[in-house]
Amino acid sequence: MSDEESPHLKSLALLEGLIEEAELDWAVTLDPEPLSRSTGLPESVVVAGLHRRPLPESDFLQQVTQRLEFLRRTRMGPAGRPYTQAEIAHGAGLTPQWFGRFLRGEKAPSLEHAARIEDFFQVSRGFLTATPSQALDRALRERLEEERSRQLAELQDFKRKNQLNGFALRGTSPKTRAVMQALIDSIEEDQQDV
Repeated sequence: MSDEESPHLKSLALLEGLIEEAELDWAVTLDPEPLSRSTGLPESVVVAGLHRRPLPESDFLQQVTQRLEFLRRTRMGPAGRPYTQAEIAHGAGLTPQWFGRFLRGEKAPSLEHAARIEDFFQVSRGFLTATPSQALDRALRERLEEERSRQLAELQDFKRKNQLNGFALRGTSPKTRAVMQALIDSIEEDQQDV
C-alpha cells in the first residue's frame, strides 16, 4: 500500500511518531470510535486503516448512501431525535423527493448538493465523497493538529506560570516539542522536590 493509494498512511506515521515522542496513550490518541464518527467509516474500517491493512473499496453511490445513513443515525436534531428526510432536504435546499433518491442510492448528489448536505450536518467538505483513505487521512490530520495544539498550550501555560519570557516554539518539530516537554517536566519535578 503506497501513500498515493492510501493517503492516510503518511498522517498515521506522523501521529505515531508524536505519540511515541510525547509518550502519549496510543489507545486514547488513536481511539477508533471518535475517528469513525468523524469520518463516517465503520469502526472496523478505521481499525483496518490504523493497522495498515487494505481498506475496502466501495461503489461511490453505495459509499454516499452509507454515509448519509450514518449522518442520519448519528446526528440528532434540536429535539434530540434523528432528522427527518424532509428536514434534511429543506435544510440543504433540496426537495424531499430529490434527497430521497440519494438516500435510496438511486442517484449520487452533485458536488454542490453534497456540500449543502455536509453544511446542514456541519461536517467537513468531502465527508460524503472522500474515499475511505482520504476520510481517515483528514481525521488523522485533525487529530495530529489537536494534539500539537494541546502540547503547545501546555507549554505556553508553563511559560506563563513560570514567567519565562524568552521561550519560543515557532516552527519547531514535534520531536523538538517533545524534548522541550520532557525538559519542562523535569524542571517542574525539581521545583516540587524543593
